[in-house]
Amino acid sequence: MSILEAIVLAVVQGLSEFLPISSSGHLALARWLFGWDDPGLDFDVAVHVGTLAAILVAFRRDVCAVISGLRSDVGCVEGLRPRRLLWLGLIGTLPIVMVGGLFYETLQDDLRDATAAGAFLLVTGVLIGGAEWRTRRAAPQGSPLGAGQAAAIGVAQCLAILPGMSRSGICMVAGMALGQSREAAARWAFWLAMPALAGAGVLAVAALIDEGASTGVDVLIVGALVSFATALVAIRALLWLVRGRSLAPFAVYCVIAGAAVLIARAAGL
Repeated sequence: MSILEAIVLAVVQGLSEFLPISSSGHLALARWLFGWDDPGLDFDVAVHVGTLAAILVAFRRDVCAVISGLRSDVGCVEGLRPRRLLWLGLIGTLPIVMVGGLFYETLQDDLRDATAAGAFLLVTGVLIGGAEWRTRRAAPQGSPLGAGQAAAIGVAQCLAILPGMSRSGICMVAGMALGQSREAAARWAFWLAMPALAGAGVLAVAALIDEGASTGVDVLIVGALVSFATALVAIRALLWLVRGRSLAPFAVYCVIAGAAVLIARAAGL
């Protein structure tokens, strides 16, 4: 794997992990477009470390507030007490832990190609467009997140195992469908991303132990640093966009990109 490949794939991973356009789908499409081989599990670990570090840096004050407030349960983050926030995060994470542990490897092996990525990218665009349309017609409730809502969003997050189904996009769609504002749904998607990325990294490390590393240290370092920088930009960009703006451009992009890929694949490309 060359440094150029590492930079391109790390940029794709960093930007698409948090923007609602699917990192797994875009990585599959990048490999298809450029004719590159799968970068391997060691590179997956590197870019996951980079994106996880980015979200921890972006939410460092909130994370520190939760950690410091756990003992006394004082303070408020996202409108919730620290223990309540941690409990809801656990509820929202359990579905992806169970589904990911059972089906992650099988689904990644069977569906990690451009055709599947294009099809599910199209579905992602339709879902985001539908959620945006609903939000414009019905004002968000603005009420604090409850256990039932956290569980529902967590179940929806399981769809992100499919390449082309955006994890952040699906979480936002579920949150908005349950009456959350765009910004509240986006911020909760970021909170769920922390354990999800950590869990995906653990699965990759476990598989890596069995298979062994095959990528040079310099390439892994470049991948981690580039994914960190681009993910940090993507997080700040999305938080800016959801404040009174629309997710419609992402929906349009996903629909057009997914349809274009399916047409190209049907034409034998």
